[in-house]
Amino acid sequence: MKKIFVHFVGGAYRTVAPLIFLVDSEPAHDFVLDMSEFMGKISGVPALMRACLRVSHPILKTTVAGIDFENPVGLAAGFDHEAQMPRIVDGIGFGFQTVGTVTNGAYEGNPYPRIKRLVKSRTMLVYKGFKSTGMSAVLARIKGETWRVPIGISIGRTNPLKEYTYEAANADIIEAFTKARDSGVPFSYFELNISCPNMLHEISYYQPDHLAPLLALIRDLKLPKPLFIKMPIGLSDDATKALLDTIMQYPVAAVTFGNLQVDRKNPAFDQAELATLAKYPGNWSGMPCQQQSDHLVKLAYNHVKGRLAIIGCGGIFKAVDAYRKIRNGASLVQLVTATVFEGPQVAAEICADLPALLARDGFKHISEAVGVDAGNPEV
Repeated sequence: MKKIFVHFVGGAYRTVAPLIFLVDSEPAHDFVLDMSEFMGKISGVPALMRACLRVSHPILKTTVAGIDFENPVGLAAGFDHEAQMPRIVDGIGFGFQTVGTVTNGAYEGNPYPRIKRLVKSRTMLVYKGFKSTGMSAVLARIKGETWRVPIGISIGRTNPLKEYTYEAANADIIEAFTKARDSGVPFSYFELNISCPNMLHEISYYQPDHLAPLLALIRDLKLPKPLFIKMPIGLSDDATKALLDTIMQYPVAAVTFGNLQVDRKNPAFDQAELATLAKYPGNWSGMPCQQQSDHLVKLAYNHVKGRLAIIGCGGIFKAVDAYRKIRNGASLVQLVTATVFEGPQVAAEICADLPALLARDGFKHISEAVGVDAGNPEV
């Protein structure tokens, strides 16, 4: 019955979506976050949402990096940069959430427009550039809270910095990690975001000799919870493997593939639609990320050989998309853009449909499906 209801809610959302899309993307996004925070503070509302929308099934329960997940579908960093949603995120079906990305210092965001929809291309132009009120303000917002699902925090360097050197950038990131570590906020994991392509000044951790010193500093923090790393999707296979080789030398539990698509020639774009935003800077979420994310999940799974967990992120709109990433090697999946085009209940829909896909292929538990297609280059 709940499966029917969550699909009904999804169908209703998609029916009215053209009206919602008449509102500019960033004000609509801010409204959703503010309403989420408001509803989360009303007694009984999160429980009512769980009763109506949350879909649970034993086949979906999994443990990754020592963390128990009721389902493998998470809300990725980039949506809730100020940690306004953790009280209700499980009520709309998600199994976990990464808040942020949060930076040590405050930044008002890159110049407008920072978010734009391309409906035909199933993508969002994103140019926020680590917009953040700063780590101290975000931690104060959620101090004393506890949550029903794992909540992690994504951390990146402040944009902009006073000094553009790797020493300054590393110190900035380490200060943010230290504040989060010592805050008492019950994060289940920490995420280092090295992959935002919308920064105003270039400090790149895509080279192993730049990433290794930062990971050494984070190692010395002795974080009490696992460390994940948010990876780019625009590097070559060899460059990606080189980063993975470096990461495996440090206490990192998982990598996420990946972040925004920078290639505007990607075949997922409707080129006429893309031309309407040609003059705007920024990079792309959603469908243009799908194919490369799928490829990198498989590449990483084969390369790390179990030494890191893989989280698949990019172009997940339906259960079949999540299932494909799982079969390619992802133990968990994350999404953002589908909440815009499919609706806020999309995680519940995916969780309602995943058990049938697993059962169809003879799997008794989701962990049995992880990586079954990783050795097949044609899938």
